Amino acid sequence: MSIYREYDIRGIYGKDLTDEIAESIGRAVATFIKRKDWPGSVVVGNDIRSSGPALSKSIIKGLISQGVNVIDVGTVSFGVCHFSGLQLKAAVTIFVTASHLPPEWNGAKISTGEGIPIPPALLKEIIDENSYSKPEYTGSVEKADLKKDYINFMKSKFKFKNKMKIALDCGNGSMSLVAPEVFEAVGFNVTKIFCDVDPTFPNRPSDPAPANLKKLAETVKSGNFDFGVAFDGDGDRGVLVDSKGRILTGNELGVLLARHIFSKEKGKAVITVPRSLSLEKELKALGAEIIITPVGHTFVVSKCKDEGALLGSEESGHTVLPDYFAFDDALLIPLKAAEIIEETGKGLAEHYDTFIVYPYEEIVFSCPDTTKFTVVQNLLEEFRGIYDRITDMDGVRLDFDDGWILIRASNTSPKVRLYVEAITREKLDDLKNTFAKVLQDEIMKVSP
Repeated sequence: MSIYREYDIRGIYGKDLTDEIAESIGRAVATFIKRKDWPGSVVVGNDIRSSGPALSKSIIKGLISQGVNVIDVGTVSFGVCHFSGLQLKAAVTIFVTASHLPPEWNGAKISTGEGIPIPPALLKEIIDENSYSKPEYTGSVEKADLKKDYINFMKSKFKFKNKMKIALDCGNGSMSLVAPEVFEAVGFNVTKIFCDVDPTFPNRPSDPAPANLKKLAETVKSGNFDFGVAFDGDGDRGVLVDSKGRILTGNELGVLLARHIFSKEKGKAVITVPRSLSLEKELKALGAEIIITPVGHTFVVSKCKDEGALLGSEESGHTVLPDYFAFDDALLIPLKAAEIIEETGKGLAEHYDTFIVYPYEEIVFSCPDTTKFTVVQNLLEEFRGIYDRITDMDGVRLDFDDGWILIRASNTSPKVRLYVEAITREKLDDLKNTFAKVLQDEIMKVSP
């Protein structure tokens, strides 16, 4: 299994990802910077995983060995780390994290100082070729703590007349370090759920999937809250829960934000290939220009920057609000939602009731990393001879008058996913049953 994924670097610490490999990643980043002749230091931070400090130390060792200066911001959230890189005018920001994966995993998200992801393949090439730069001196290391600056930034951008009551589920992850303070600083009445840091994630998995948010949904539903919010392990994905305990999908969040943003200003929206029918219809009705991109925060963030978009939305919950940051800091999601609630005078549940929700399912199939892309490619070639409305940007998507399906290989795990949406439940079941069988047969045929 390669640790160099489409979006970031991920592996099991001590097995796929060691301190020695982390040092080589640091050396590769330094070499990349020198080839680009980018000015500035490298900001390095890590999430709350137990292996984070050791991996950060090794990456820093590799960076300074190549003559690059480092600013170590320590154990922080995704947003604080990237805010630090932006404020300190860093050449590159490295955040050591495995996001929503189990505790034994770790990795790194590597971006420009502005927060635009750098593809890991560019670093892997340097490592594989052993083509590191030849340093003339050793770089320096200094420490910095910009959490107060980050909190003050949020206070300057979000001002509320009313004291909202929210439930906050940090999942014992990195947002525990900053989210409660931000919400209290902007005047919210905050009830904390799992907001003590614990790298074993004892109360729920670090993935804020609906099945993992029962405690939050129950709390919000029974406690007269304006809304609830949950974050993933590092803080680049956020999930909203309305006062009735209903969990907004990433697409429904996209609709909420799009209505607010494009009612004020016309522009571009970046959405991913498995886009919902409702989100696409809403954006068209609002006069937004739709830019389609593959799944993954790397593509959404980069395309927002390239296109000057006003909104980037991914169905998994990654959201880019370029008016604030180029990167996908999930703390902006509940703050923006609160702004919409106060401005419209409608609660989140009232907004939810206006969403058009079509039947939708995501079915996950186990498939070895060695064959998952072959499976998708084979189906793409087969479908080209059968269907007219076919998209091959990220997997294979088929559009029909009353629904669509997408089959794509996961970039982060040995899985192939089938996404299905239709205007009726009957049509969804028909599409699901048909293409689930086709996909499973192809996996069985190709896999060892």
